[in-house]
Amino acid sequence: MLERSAVTRGKWMLATAFAVVLAGASSSGAELNTLRDLDVSRTGSGAQVVVTGTRPPTFTVFRLSGPERLVVDLSSADATGIKGHHDGSGPVSGVVASQFSDERASVGRVLLALDKASQYDVRADGNRVVISVDGAASVPEAKPAAPATVATAPAAPTTPAPAAEVKPAVVAEAPVKQEAAAKPALPENVVAAEADEREVAQPAQRITQLAYADETLRIRADGDIARYEVLELADPPRLAVDLYGVGLAARAPRINGATLKEVRVGAHSDKVRLVLDVRGKMPAYRVDRADKGLEVVLGGAVARKAAPSPAPQEVIASVAEVEPLRPAPVVVEAPATASVVEVKDLSFQEGGAGGRVVLKLSGTAGWKVDRPDPRSAVLTLDNARLPKKLERSLDTSALETPVKMISAFSVPGEGRKVRVVVAADGAIEEKVSQSGNTLSWRLDVKGVKTDEVSVAQRTAGFTAEAPAYAAEGAPQQARYRGKRVSFEFKDIDIQNLLRVIAEISKKNVVVADDVSGRVTIRLRNVPWDQALDLILRTKQLGKEEFGNIIRIAPLKTLEEEARLRQERKKSLQQQEDLLVNLIPVNYAVAADMSARVKDVLSERGTVTVDTRTNVLIVKDVRSNTEKARSLVRSLDTQTPQVLIESRIVEASTTFSRQLGVQWGGQARAAAATGNSTGLIFPNNVAVTGGSPSIGAAGLPAVPNFAVNLPAPVGENAGGALGFVFGSAGGALQLNLRLSAAETEGTIKTISAPRVTTLDNNTARISQGVSIPFSQTSAAGVNTTFVEARLSLEVTPHITQDGSILMAINASNNQPDPANTGANGQPSIQRKEAVTQVLVKDGDTTVIGGIYVRRGSTRTNSVPFLSKIPVLGFFFRQTNDTDERQELLIFITPRILNRQTIAQSL
Repeated sequence: MLERSAVTRGKWMLATAFAVVLAGASSSGAELNTLRDLDVSRTGSGAQVVVTGTRPPTFTVFRLSGPERLVVDLSSADATGIKGHHDGSGPVSGVVASQFSDERASVGRVLLALDKASQYDVRADGNRVVISVDGAASVPEAKPAAPATVATAPAAPTTPAPAAEVKPAVVAEAPVKQEAAAKPALPENVVAAEADEREVAQPAQRITQLAYADETLRIRADGDIARYEVLELADPPRLAVDLYGVGLAARAPRINGATLKEVRVGAHSDKVRLVLDVRGKMPAYRVDRADKGLEVVLGGAVARKAAPSPAPQEVIASVAEVEPLRPAPVVVEAPATASVVEVKDLSFQEGGAGGRVVLKLSGTAGWKVDRPDPRSAVLTLDNARLPKKLERSLDTSALETPVKMISAFSVPGEGRKVRVVVAADGAIEEKVSQSGNTLSWRLDVKGVKTDEVSVAQRTAGFTAEAPAYAAEGAPQQARYRGKRVSFEFKDIDIQNLLRVIAEISKKNVVVADDVSGRVTIRLRNVPWDQALDLILRTKQLGKEEFGNIIRIAPLKTLEEEARLRQERKKSLQQQEDLLVNLIPVNYAVAADMSARVKDVLSERGTVTVDTRTNVLIVKDVRSNTEKARSLVRSLDTQTPQVLIESRIVEASTTFSRQLGVQWGGQARAAAATGNSTGLIFPNNVAVTGGSPSIGAAGLPAVPNFAVNLPAPVGENAGGALGFVFGSAGGALQLNLRLSAAETEGTIKTISAPRVTTLDNNTARISQGVSIPFSQTSAAGVNTTFVEARLSLEVTPHITQDGSILMAINASNNQPDPANTGANGQPSIQRKEAVTQVLVKDGDTTVIGGIYVRRGSTRTNSVPFLSKIPVLGFFFRQTNDTDERQELLIFITPRILNRQTIAQSL
């Protein structure tokens, strides 16, 4: 049966309270947990109630008295299937299941009626909630409302739930065996288990080094370990450390120590496991995160590396880095002779990024902060007592802050310890400060909703802070943060209604004598401050707030008082003496600044300018002169300077290839060659190529080509090869010449103009020539000059986030001697880009690019014969050309005096 002591039960309640944070994010937004079955059974002198659902549950537990009841609320659950009354057994006299739903949440409630105050245990087992009640033992003191505990099922069967056992101390000790019932079922040889998982900027890929020295095993990796698990095993005693998502690139170190016997390392598909075999009993141990790795501290080194305790009187401590499961807690010890400190008041002050928990004590108390996971924190007060009226759970989700729940309770079985548990919807950064008898716990939550965070101004180091958006008249939506209430009154006196609101809001309300009347109101689940505004608007009333005091009066009375205050202020200002102040202006022009200073002066105030010294002479009352000085100080800042570097890259390539052929000869039939025709006519016949001019004796000159299509070869151009074939008697002769020419060229031009200018000022730099052009007319010769130059014209504007908006006009115009006009003047090749771009400081962008490619193929040939395959080569000439031109313009802006201006603000 259940034989858990009060101390054990208290640890379980705290552990289950932490578990909601581990599973809250995953459970939100999921489908409802449909509750299918509710079973009540007898277990010896006690009883057990089992509620079965469709997924692992998330639940909250309350114990109530008068009569004794146990309430289990299952969030995101549907209890329609088990709704109604169920018979009880043993100490459970009956069970009632109910369903509560609205547009925001769905809660299934299981209420157990107990015949007496009994010890109980609530745990998650898969998709079931197991509620065990011990009928033999009774609770010594029944509390009216026990602190809420929240729990979820473990993430996976192979990984024991890390929240099942909380070890806030630095030294890890062997767990108490009586707590076995409070944890999910573990293998028999597993004594304790814990896990640590977080998001890291550079996740590790492999383990690079393992070293052991001074009873510390140092694990080094090429990045940060995202997730690891630690298992304490028995029979034999050993410690297993699993590192997920990494590979192994190191060997196990050699061990020669009194605490550790051997280290074994093994690589698996999804993790690397290190097994530490110890000598004798399991020593105290601690696993800490280190830079790019972990450290497993054993034995006496745990105590040696413990953090020293801060001073006990005036202490401000903060936890800068969140350690999810076993961090070294921040501890502040109370003086040894201190008596029991009583908590007189506990309040929560909400804020946009979190809030502040304020505890008012009767004296100085020692405190300790534990971080079970990034989304929760536990503040423990030693030697303290919490009154029953302050032992409660505060649901702060209605306040629209990232802090969702605050629970304060005395640790069961340890009457001198008080714990405050905080759960949030993001990673918590906290700081505790103790001054006198007040303990303040500030909570800042990361990852909150964007509409609840004021956007930090990202300046470039030179812009002054912009005025608040709301102060400029931007539309705003009223935000009501008061406690939600429901009113239903008919013809209630308005003063009685205001008294009710004062009691709910804990505010001091002062009502004017002329506030009277009756009102009928019916409001459901609205903030009290919104209800107050509606009531005041209905009766034409207004309010003024002075700290914790609200004054209510008719609107006419308040408006009249405001008018009188304004007139009095104006009258006092008219009577005040005028002062003269000299305000020097360093970077701006004083004459330009005077127009802005006039706006903050009164009707009696004047401003004059001393041009020689660039000083403003302001004459007005003291308050306005200070406003003028502050305005000048904010506006008179060093103007940022921008260096604009440009690269204009031009690249052109040309390619030309020509292939030609020449061939010819002669064939003669004559008596001189011994092969006459034997006819009277024609007795002699001669055939020869006729391309060249006719030579002597009416015969073609040598070479006598029939096909004359050569490539243009000559000195520094191509090459040719000639062949001559002939007979012995000279009757047949053939001349052949092959020629080829190829030309390839590359031109690269890089122009790099750069210019420096002030913000919002145009700068221009250029280099080139002016080409004269003559125009002849009846009036004579008129000469004009046309510029062919490389120029860069930029107007920069620095934005608030450090980027640079530029209006750019870049050109690279050059004369082209290959193309000339009628009078021999060269033409102008124009390359220009006009654009606007936004570039970050120091970045490079391409503002323009032109790519031109020209290709041509030309063939000179003999008709018909050039079309013959293979042989057609001897009857044609080919000419291939390819020209490419590319233009790119790069711009790189740099802010030169960023650091100087940032320091002057």
